[in-house]
Amino acid sequence: MATAVREAIRRDGLRGSLAPHEWRRRLMHMSPGLLPFFMLAIPHPHPLAWYSMVVIVIAVAGVTCFALKREHLFVRANERTWSTSVISYAIVTLVMLLGFPAEPEMGMAVTMIIAFGDGSATLGGKLAHGRPLPWNRNKSWAGLFAFLLCSIPLAAFVYWGEVRPQVSPSIALACVVPASVAAAFAESLPMRLNDNIRVGVTAGLMMVLTHRFFIG
Repeated sequence: MATAVREAIRRDGLRGSLAPHEWRRRLMHMSPGLLPFFMLAIPHPHPLAWYSMVVIVIAVAGVTCFALKREHLFVRANERTWSTSVISYAIVTLVMLLGFPAEPEMGMAVTMIIAFGDGSATLGGKLAHGRPLPWNRNKSWAGLFAFLLCSIPLAAFVYWGEVRPQVSPSIALACVVPASVAAAFAESLPMRLNDNIRVGVTAGLMMVLTHRFFIG
């Protein structure tokens, strides 16, 4: 265990710091989270019109193509699953954003959970090097808390700003918190399944359930 920790520190930088490629990787992972903010800033109809959905597809496809083309800027040593991570991220995002055109707030919130929750979990875990989780020694409490602290307020904000008719902030939180918590625990599980798939599917399913329960 100690040898593995020393090797991770040597490869990714000194304790409390990250190697340049890891910072680029985090920024790339969080970049789709800008899309919901643009959607809030630009007036658009409910349900989403076809041209809004075309813009979403172009934006997601552009980020995906850049990440695949510039793979060398982001991959870790001996990593072979970068393309799987990027493509699965894009698929989950598009399914949630386009699959519910009358309720884009759900897809926007899930996008924020994947982008800033999952992205912050890795960032917090690598920087803080906190106590490991009892069910997964490769993940830490710091990463789990970072996931929740970053994803909940951002996802609740875009959900609250987008949902029609308008709801109270407490209802927005009630819809978002279970999805974020479930996704955080899904991200922390010791599974071989890509974490973008785990986080995205878990957050999406829970978001649909809570939205139907509280909003109808």
